[in-house]
Amino acid sequence: MTAHPGGRRDRDPARARSRRRVRHDGQPRARASWWWSAAVAGLLLHPYLVVALLGEGGDTRLALAGRSSILLADLLVLGAGIALAVDARLTRDPLRAGMAVAATLVAIQDAPLVVLAMIDPALGSHSYRLTTGHLVTVLIVLVVLHRARRAVTPVQRPIAAGVLLGLAALGTTLGLHALSTALDHGSGFLCTGDPFDVALMVLIGVVLAAIGLQLRHSPLPAWASSRIGVGILAIFAARLWATLTAATTPPPAAVAGVAVFSALTATTAAALLRLSLEQTSDRVAHYARIAAEAQAEVKQDREVAHDVRSTAAGIAAAARLLASGQVPPGPRRDALQDMVDSEAARLRRTVAAQPGPLTVVAVDEVVSPLVVAQDALGHRVTWTPGGHRVVARRDALVEVLVTLVNNAADHAGGRGTTILSAAIGDRVIIVVSDDGPGIDPDIRASLFQWGAHRSLSAGQGIGLHRAHRLVLEQGGTLELVDDPGARGTVFVITLPRAEGRISR
Repeated sequence: MTAHPGGRRDRDPARARSRRRVRHDGQPRARASWWWSAAVAGLLLHPYLVVALLGEGGDTRLALAGRSSILLADLLVLGAGIALAVDARLTRDPLRAGMAVAATLVAIQDAPLVVLAMIDPALGSHSYRLTTGHLVTVLIVLVVLHRARRAVTPVQRPIAAGVLLGLAALGTTLGLHALSTALDHGSGFLCTGDPFDVALMVLIGVVLAAIGLQLRHSPLPAWASSRIGVGILAIFAARLWATLTAATTPPPAAVAGVAVFSALTATTAAALLRLSLEQTSDRVAHYARIAAEAQAEVKQDREVAHDVRSTAAGIAAAARLLASGQVPPGPRRDALQDMVDSEAARLRRTVAAQPGPLTVVAVDEVVSPLVVAQDALGHRVTWTPGGHRVVARRDALVEVLVTLVNNAADHAGGRGTTILSAAIGDRVIIVVSDDGPGIDPDIRASLFQWGAHRSLSAGQGIGLHRAHRLVLEQGGTLELVDDPGARGTVFVITLPRAEGRISR
């Protein structure tokens, strides 16, 4: 439970979790802290620590450590792409699918170049300096994100799309490198001595800024777009520094910038995925509550329908007897008419969902018309007035007794149906028994559960479930008891006793 300022506690765990994930300004909290991103970046740079521990730095080993760190960073970006793809599938978010395409593209375009640099140092600068191929890459990323922002549905296979685009960008980069070499226009790396190359550097920076603005003005959480923006700035600054210094081996500062970009991208993707999973969990819990409420409403409706059918059948049978003249004027006819009127009124209240308040109910006044009506319908019920009063809802008590008596008529053939009441301390028990075959042992344990009935029974297993619930709601109990002296079924209703008794 979650404490509230006023001392109250929130008993809904899902809502409490949701509140903990929201900052005071209403925005979701960033799950991945800047310190966590810094730690991941430090892990990416651990090859330098390995070289330092070996004690023999050397340019070759430092260059290998730098390329190893960049390769690890590329693999981490690929992992971020996979996380974003899963996130997009969960949220059906086109932008996150586009981000998955972009992350995969960058990793696939860059990782082979790093591997080539490890094999052929002449190609090493591709992994940390700006090239004409990078302009192609960032333009593709800008187009992908721009289209994703305006898309209605996400890309179906973002990882596959990213791999294809990454291979295309890689081929373009290698093709431009080969063309520049063939034309003797350099190696394809940008340099500060050529105005055209400077213009390309500026253009790459402008495109990266446009990518950052695309993310900033997207539905992406502000904290996420800020992290990725910082990462973009870090990798551009890193490659720009290596380009301006015409580095021939990966400068540690440039490698650190690549590591920061990868760490921020990966931790942001992980944070977005975790947030989506938590929101999905909350939605599942919410829909489960709705389903449970709907199921409860359906059960309630079926219970009411069951009571309506039973009551309507009794009213119809009594009305036919009254209309046929088979019951002559007298107490029995008056009782039968009263039963029709009272049951019709109860039926209207049941359908209108008006259960009525707990009140003092005279047991005899409830049972007497029921016995007379059952007798008129051909079902003899033995009953002796006891003068007891209980605290109950009158309509609910009538419905419970009608259910038990009807069950005795249906399943025991009406043989030996008896109703009696007795006061025991502050409780009153009402016993309904018959001389039928009893309850099937296979369903005794689940008798009051929804849908419990004998395999050959025409019943639905609703009446006893509803009767049990109605008695519990009134602070009483309804039990099936084993009475050695009884031959059939014995049900015992226990209700709070009202003070005093009705004089007989």
